[in-house]
Amino acid sequence: MKRRCVIEYCIGETRAAIYENKKLVELHLRRFSNDLDPYVGDIFIGKVSKIDQSIGGAFVDLGGGLSGLLKFSNASGSPRFTEGYYAKFVVTKASDLFKSPLVSFVKKIEKSELGKISGDDLKGYLSKRFSDLEFTEASVSILDDATDTELAIDGGGSISIEQTRALVAIDVDKGSAISSYDVCQKAIPMLAREIRLRGLGGLLVIDLPNLRQPKQRNAIFKLAEKVFSSDPNNVKLAPLSRFGVLELTRNKVTISLCELMNDKHGNPTVETMALGAIRQLVREGVSNPGARLTLTVPSLIMNWMNSCVFDWKNMLNDRIGPRYIVTEGEYIDIRADR
Repeated sequence: MKRRCVIEYCIGETRAAIYENKKLVELHLRRFSNDLDPYVGDIFIGKVSKIDQSIGGAFVDLGGGLSGLLKFSNASGSPRFTEGYYAKFVVTKASDLFKSPLVSFVKKIEKSELGKISGDDLKGYLSKRFSDLEFTEASVSILDDATDTELAIDGGGSISIEQTRALVAIDVDKGSAISSYDVCQKAIPMLAREIRLRGLGGLLVIDLPNLRQPKQRNAIFKLAEKVFSSDPNNVKLAPLSRFGVLELTRNKVTISLCELMNDKHGNPTVETMALGAIRQLVREGVSNPGARLTLTVPSLIMNWMNSCVFDWKNMLNDRIGPRYIVTEGEYIDIRADR
């Protein structure tokens, strides 16, 4: 199978799209503001902060307010842990909005400063995930619409995706379609693609339109087994219930696009809007060389830009030159004056 990665180095973030035989299968995003976040394979110096026998594990202080969870069942052969124990830990499962990342023991060390000590950038991570990956630098604008919560099904019906504290809830609605079975046949392949594309993981519950015939329910389950079999992450399916609910778990190895780009209500975060405005300014500067540029943004975005944790102004100067100003207004707007 031929795999290709289109990667884009933007101000404030790196974007990537993975294609398998020319078919888009995954989207990835890393932001400068999340450089210290835990990703699978990252090494941290941590300190055991609390032993919790009720969960069969320990909480590990990884520095910067980040806490990891060490499951004793995954630490066979490790030394006996006590509170205050310093060690190197490797991230084995990514964190999400509400849960700590899972870590495993690497080696004991003396007391030291807590925090991340090694980890791959996005290109390095993807190179390890897919050993045969070819990279090309280009725009990955498709990522902007990748977290829509409402999707239309061809021929009638719709899909709604909501990420909650406990699970990812997915509702498939028949809508104006005539046949529930036809809607399910179209929805299942769409969902397999969207789940992988968005990096969703953990427990996912899919509420399908009612299928009264056991033969139809069995056929839909077989279809789900088939379309999820090509997912590189470990996916486990539970039999489709008589109420039309399909439950599955998917190993989560990275933070989902929804968690990175949106707030808990599914709306773009201020950071997402700010970085989008900067990308627009870069595009305008490239297409209008020599023009004086004015970027107008609402006060929330202006406040974020003024308190930004990285120097976006110098990065912008390097790309289009110091020929722009940023002003405050009601809407995001860009003007180019010759």
